[in-house]
Amino acid sequence: MPLHHRPILVTLAAAVLLSSCSAGPDPETAVRQQMLTHFDLAEELRDHAIAGDLTRFRATARALAERELATDLPPDIFLQVGPLRHEAELASNARTVDAAARAAAEVARTCGDCHEANGVALPPAVPGPAVGPTTAQADLQTHMERLSRVTSRLWAGLAAPNASDWEAGSADLIALGGLPAGLEGLVAADQIDFVARRLRRLAEEARAATEPRYRVRALGEIWGTCADCHQQFGS
Repeated sequence: MPLHHRPILVTLAAAVLLSSCSAGPDPETAVRQQMLTHFDLAEELRDHAIAGDLTRFRATARALAERELATDLPPDIFLQVGPLRHEAELASNARTVDAAARAAAEVARTCGDCHEANGVALPPAVPGPAVGPTTAQADLQTHMERLSRVTSRLWAGLAAPNASDWEAGSADLIALGGLPAGLEGLVAADQIDFVARRLRRLAEEARAATEPRYRVRALGEIWGTCADCHQQFGS
């Protein structure tokens, strides 16, 4: 888990406790650990989906679905974990990279639904350097790092949920423009152009999406496009 997220998760856990715990044993440790574990696994699921690694994706989804719940979780939290485990179970059966990408986005949505149901949400992600169009001088690694930051902000927009992260992520993906010149010689020019145009179109759809179900669809297609490219041409 990125280090800047852990203090946020601790704050979130404390807020959830204030809004949902009932009389009985102090559930602070259980809630905190459960949330951090779910967050770590959800991020791993996202990363495996983007990489197009179905073996690791299914294993992580299974771990998330079968993660034993702490017995002293507050009732409201316990109930909210159900949809997350259901989506993780479905994800564990994904047979294509596109199905995995959509499933990872659905898991992110259930995280956001739980946070909203308990009246809390993660604050906006710490923004990275400004994203601009890829130039001929931009190397492949730099471009992929930018693309990773952008898709992570879109993920935070669903999982937090946080509208500002979603809007910033979709705007940054549009601004990022085409794929880098570093791919030339590795990938046919027409394929570079096809993927770049597809990502820009999906970024426009993401920016226009306001309801979670449409954001899930847009993000699933964005991650699926990344995974298709990684599988065809190497991560």
